[in-house]
Amino acid sequence: MITFLKQAFSRPLSDESGRAGKKGSALRHRLPIPQSTCRHEWPRERLVKILFISQHFFPEQFSNNRIAENMADRGHDVSVCTAVPNYPSGRFFDGYSNRSNRTERWGKILIHRAWTVPRGKSALSLFVNYITFPVAASIKVLLAKARPDVVFVSQLSPVFMVLPGILQKWKTGCGLVYWVQDIWPESATYTLGLRNRLVVGLLNAICGWLYRRADLVMVQSAAFNDMITRFGVPPARIRLLPNTAPDSYRPLTPEQAPDYAALVPQEGFRLMFAGNIGESQDFDTLVAAAVLLRGREDLHWVIVGSGRDEARVRRLVVENGLGERFHFLGRHPEEAMPKFFAHADAMLVSLKDIPIFALTVPYKVQCYLACGKPIIASLAGEGARIVNESGAGIAVAAGRPQALAEAIAKMMDATPSRRHAFAAGARRYFDNNYAADKVYDILEQTLEYAAQYR
Repeated sequence: MITFLKQAFSRPLSDESGRAGKKGSALRHRLPIPQSTCRHEWPRERLVKILFISQHFFPEQFSNNRIAENMADRGHDVSVCTAVPNYPSGRFFDGYSNRSNRTERWGKILIHRAWTVPRGKSALSLFVNYITFPVAASIKVLLAKARPDVVFVSQLSPVFMVLPGILQKWKTGCGLVYWVQDIWPESATYTLGLRNRLVVGLLNAICGWLYRRADLVMVQSAAFNDMITRFGVPPARIRLLPNTAPDSYRPLTPEQAPDYAALVPQEGFRLMFAGNIGESQDFDTLVAAAVLLRGREDLHWVIVGSGRDEARVRRLVVENGLGERFHFLGRHPEEAMPKFFAHADAMLVSLKDIPIFALTVPYKVQCYLACGKPIIASLAGEGARIVNESGAGIAVAAGRPQALAEAIAKMMDATPSRRHAFAAGARRYFDNNYAADKVYDILEQTLEYAAQYR
């Protein structure tokens, strides 16, 4: 193994144009995808062996699950290298640990789990969680005998999870594709509260090195492009891969989800938030808006999900005398979400007013759109643009309780025909921009292309 690592780190690196260190020696896998011909260059009878790497996977509820399932359903051989599930609670899921269920088969997909330190509740435990996965997963990759055609890294936080993909590429010469969903190092400086200029500078250098190792970089938002090219990644190597939503996410009436009526208030206006309850979701602004709307006694805040910040948010709600207005329903399986949504009058999405959050489109936005629900958004930038452009609802600037309260009141006072127009606009925009077949076709074409040049 030592010999392999020496050889790997001594290999000449390519420059921005895709030329190897030795003049005139082109790296084939640095070529941009020819959009008009890529589907015809890889014979469909030759399926691709895909190693899917991400710290988050089933039974955690991430879009990673459906992506891997779809590639497997299309006939590709998909295996996954991931962590022991512990998101968002910070504790290992029941039935999982570093001693049990480290390898399991989920449908057509074989899952390998690297040794994991759970996220816990503190910044220190989160930092240790961030550091241990890429190391443990890299060891797993180096010891494995598998020879994938292409590695696909679904890069959330931390960015270091791409490291095992780089080592697999060096080890077997496979293609390497990233899907960037969190921007680093900014995500780390915000989440961990890093301020030291030396540390931040070092993180910038590391992130640039990691991003330049990919053959192709896919981004979940078009606004991410500049954040990738700043590290010297040529624009020709960047592709847009937006989130989609599972097939089960479709408009449902309350009558189509009768079993969930007992969980959700059946009177008044039900404003529903679904997903992680964390610092990034800015519940301080939501609670402040609820205080301003205290006089609207028919307003119910329905929270479906859990997370690291849940205990604090619950205390904040009680301290403000809103205990009867907020309904915390806990975490539920992803496939149950459309049935919860069926009992909501509008859906809520929020992020803190942080520059990097203005670039992202939260996954829940596509899910809300797919279910044809009116949306109220407390967002900046790209997410707000999509809500407004789609005609699916009302978007206000992030971190503005007064503006959010006014938007909620406006939605509550809207006529049934106006709310129906919001709902129709939501589903129409999803079908035109985020339909699963369209998104997965883009991914399949990209992986097939990257696999050609292994």
